[in-house]
Amino acid sequence: MTWVPADIGPVCESTQANLTACSIGFLYLSLLQQLFGKPGDIINPSLGKLSINNYERKSGWVEHYDFIIVGAGSAGCVLANRLSEIKQWRILLLEAGDEEPEVTSIPGVATSLAESNIDWKYKTQPDGRTCLLEKGQVCSWFRGKTMGGSSAINYMVYMRGSRHDYDGWAAEGNDGWSYEEVLPYFDKSINLRDSISLKNNNYHGIGGELNVERFPYLDEPSKILVKGFHDKGLPIVDLGLESKVGVNINLSTSKDGKRQSTNQAFIKPIRDERPNLHIITNAFATKIFIHPVTKEAYAIQYFKDGKYYNVFANKEVIVSSGAINSPKLLKCSGVGPRDELESLGIPIIADLKVGYNLQDHVTTDALILKFSNQYSTVVSDSELLNEVIKYRNQPENKSGPLSSTTAVNSIAFINTKGSKEDPPNIQFHFDGRRVAEYMSDPTNYMATNILPISFYDSVGARPLLLKPRSRGNVMLNKTDPIFGPPLIYTGFFQAQEDVDDLLDAIKFVVSLDETEAFKKSGASFDKTPVKGCDHNEWGTDDYFKCLLMNYTATIYHPAGTCKMGPEWEEDAVVDPRFKVHGIRRLRVVDASTMRTIVRGNLNAPTIMMAEKASDMIKEDHIVFY
Repeated sequence: MTWVPADIGPVCESTQANLTACSIGFLYLSLLQQLFGKPGDIINPSLGKLSINNYERKSGWVEHYDFIIVGAGSAGCVLANRLSEIKQWRILLLEAGDEEPEVTSIPGVATSLAESNIDWKYKTQPDGRTCLLEKGQVCSWFRGKTMGGSSAINYMVYMRGSRHDYDGWAAEGNDGWSYEEVLPYFDKSINLRDSISLKNNNYHGIGGELNVERFPYLDEPSKILVKGFHDKGLPIVDLGLESKVGVNINLSTSKDGKRQSTNQAFIKPIRDERPNLHIITNAFATKIFIHPVTKEAYAIQYFKDGKYYNVFANKEVIVSSGAINSPKLLKCSGVGPRDELESLGIPIIADLKVGYNLQDHVTTDALILKFSNQYSTVVSDSELLNEVIKYRNQPENKSGPLSSTTAVNSIAFINTKGSKEDPPNIQFHFDGRRVAEYMSDPTNYMATNILPISFYDSVGARPLLLKPRSRGNVMLNKTDPIFGPPLIYTGFFQAQEDVDDLLDAIKFVVSLDETEAFKKSGASFDKTPVKGCDHNEWGTDDYFKCLLMNYTATIYHPAGTCKMGPEWEEDAVVDPRFKVHGIRRLRVVDASTMRTIVRGNLNAPTIMMAEKASDMIKEDHIVFY
């Protein structure tokens, strides 16, 4: 496909943006598109003897498959791989986006992928509590729209969550979901290439499809961050193994300085080898056909190139469209809350709490840690462009700043109550910034910041609330339920305890100024009040609350909107085997089924859930292999 980057022109023209930054931004995006935006080596799946991408279908064309998987993201790609292992099964994988462009392979340019044509470009709904300085008081909600889904645009952090997350699910009536029971499915997926972590060989896998290692490039600011938390008493721990109180440079889903999306890991290696796996891209699923009497899912309708098509599932329909699009598709198909569906004239097949229970790891974008010039990694415009060309021209093993997300992989976990034995309730993430440009106009900077995160003189310190008490909702667009963007109500900060925990986390991280690592390196938090909060004194509770409300952010970990739970649980949508309650032959397998969000980044847990679901499906259809 041809990658189309974000159009920063209107933003630059309509604000008092730094014109130099906008100029280099245009040059940088142009170079990226020239070098990496052209079509890559795309292997077309076969449909008999014909390429599915070139197959001329007539409107109303139908086909039968054993399994139809909707969504080729973190879960869908894994499911397609595992189910197509059974040669007698015909598998169809539908993806609303296009092929994964080559540019996604570069870790350092992850910021350039948001708002491009491989992002759904969703926005939240205004609520009077969050994103108050954003235009329209709405925040961006990035989700991948390409083969690999959000694993093709994320920051590649490999993290499993806490044992307490999964043990909690099991204790609440979800048999088979304890930490010990899910560990084998984490191990199954990965090929770990890290000598330190391999010492924990009871927990890590070797030989799986997904390569996991540390980036080949590590800069000094990343080390300073780890040293600072260590000075505060946090132990150095293996965060890829389990989320617990501690700090380290984390593992990444990468290989030789390149991204490993689930498309790269699970689909590309087998796509030309398995004639029973068919993939259709740019296919927007509009409806699941469910028999109103037997309550049995039997087909999918999708829209492609201006036409609607129907495909039939002999065994099951599996929805893996993510925490935003999975509830949307279910609701459009008559599975959802009665009051909402009735108001839109959608016939009700099953009255379930679809879209409720939305959770995410909320934070703020406006807490800035500066580094001295000695440790700044900022380069000149010409050097930046040369780094892009240098990376492109390197052989298979990539190196240098663009082969890493740098400070993003310096991660710490704390428990704000001071306990090192209890599971953490806060995770710290950091992303590279250029402090002068950010402080001149924070909101505009975050909207136009498409330059690589590898080059920076400051970082945004983001304390993530790991176990929010607040809940949001995903609802259908009232004007155009099918093609219109869903209405995302985050629910952030409804619970005062969530605000209190984040205030404690902010106070903890700014106290890093007192550590020997920070004093020795000259790192310190910028205590200049940001725009919109300068009526408060920096360091006070009122100031930090202002940051949370005005500069609300997430790192895009939506979960919970098709909640897993036993049939007797009022708000459960799927059972512990991912089957939709009251509907036969229909499953949802993705992060939407998490009953409570896990402590940490969601990509690895979602892959684990798809691995476990694949075995469940094989068991249910009595396949021995």
